[in-house]
Amino acid sequence: MTTSRRALIAGLGLIGGSIGIALRRRGWHVAFFDTDRDLVPGEAADERVESLDAAADVVILATPLDVAIALLASSRAPLITSVCSVMSPLRDVAIDDARFVAGHPLAGSQEHGISAARGDLFDCATWFIDRDNPLVRQVIADCGARVELVEAGEHDRAVALTSHLPQILSTALAALLHDQNVDLRFAGPGLQTFLRLAGSDASVWSPILAANRENLRPHADAIQRLVQEMVDGDPASAFAKANQLFERLSSLRSRENLPPHPP
Repeated sequence: MTTSRRALIAGLGLIGGSIGIALRRRGWHVAFFDTDRDLVPGEAADERVESLDAAADVVILATPLDVAIALLASSRAPLITSVCSVMSPLRDVAIDDARFVAGHPLAGSQEHGISAARGDLFDCATWFIDRDNPLVRQVIADCGARVELVEAGEHDRAVALTSHLPQILSTALAALLHDQNVDLRFAGPGLQTFLRLAGSDASVWSPILAANRENLRPHADAIQRLVQEMVDGDPASAFAKANQLFERLSSLRSRENLPPHPP
């Protein structure tokens, strides 16, 4: 009789819960560790445990970044991987530790919490890891994603522009509209699309932005200059570049058989 793989997920929110659902559907036994004593895991886990020292083949850190760093520093688990939006701060804690694989699935939602978790969240998604490991690869495959190996610093520099800056811009515009007490009768579908990320949770994003601040600063300055140039001058050049980028992105998603816009 074969024994199913055992995963222990720390943090059973949107990402951790979605991993749990996907893994259980592929025959894994999933335990979870979460400080929310009232959390009901539903189909995301088989059991609750009281520490990361519980028996598991792999521990998956799916908490906010600051919590993940603390858990990584104290865990004695034989194999640990993370699913946070930055890698370098975690890799710095486990510089020469072969037990740790920094990871980041390029998937998510503005929604949060276990109620938003779903088993298909990672279908066809890119899942970055900074070290190769066969069991971590199995986790990723069983979640429906594909592996992309990347150095931690390269990853963090790239997502500052492609992931973290979009979150900042969406949140900043929503905050400005709130301060301006905007008349929402004038809020059309374009604004609603742009503000999708504005529903994200500060407890998740504040540690990420703080950790990746140095990579974000140059892009924040460049965006500010570009917006001012478009307002004060001829925006045609910016629109032309934007159109070219949009066409490239649409073509890429079409080749990879993905929907035009991610959920």
